[in-house]
Amino acid sequence: MSENKQKYYNHNKQFKPNNYHKQEFKKDNQTEVKKEEHKQNFKKEDKKQEFKKEEQNQDFKKEGKKEEIKNYYNEQVDDLCPPQDLNLKLQIEKENSIALTNMLKTLQADFDNYRKRNAKVREEAYLEGVNDTIKRMLKCYDAVDGALKTIKDAEVKKGLEILEREFLNAFNEFGVTTINAFGEMFNADYHNAIASEEKPGEPSGKIINEVQKGFMNKDKVIRYSLVIIAK
Repeated sequence: MSENKQKYYNHNKQFKPNNYHKQEFKKDNQTEVKKEEHKQNFKKEDKKQEFKKEEQNQDFKKEGKKEEIKNYYNEQVDDLCPPQDLNLKLQIEKENSIALTNMLKTLQADFDNYRKRNAKVREEAYLEGVNDTIKRMLKCYDAVDGALKTIKDAEVKKGLEILEREFLNAFNEFGVTTINAFGEMFNADYHNAIASEEKPGEPSGKIINEVQKGFMNKDKVIRYSLVIIAK
């Protein structure tokens, strides 16, 4: 072998392992990079899992807190108003409501009775006032009625008849009416007999003469009729 060939061989022999190691080194580096990437991926996945677990733990904690608060307030309500006490309270309130309703009904009935009594008292007071006024006016009426029975002058008598009619109209405006007497049978509720006379053909107790007119206001007699009855 020539010297140049020997040198070339030695030279190739010397550098061939180095290239080989470089290639192996590159392969190793690539493998390490891949391993590192896998590690990073695993770390990311682990982070994600940890984050999800943390979120779940937070949710569990929130739900647990809500349940704890709810239970707390339920316990407080139960302590303040136990079921049996609440039912008792409702029963008492119901009884109080019934009692109050009955009391209101009683008060309403009492007020209605009071209003009716008051209206009746007011009406009776009004009638008493009217009757007292009519009694005072009857003196004037009796004077006119007596004059009609004695005066013979036609013109004067006509004027007295008009005056008598005005008296009766005024009485009617207050609800006062005359009591029927002449020709009626005697009735002690309306008539006052001052005498009795024999009158053939007339039944006993029949009014044959009216001495003084009687007046009444509704069912109450203001003045009884003075009459003469047949025996």
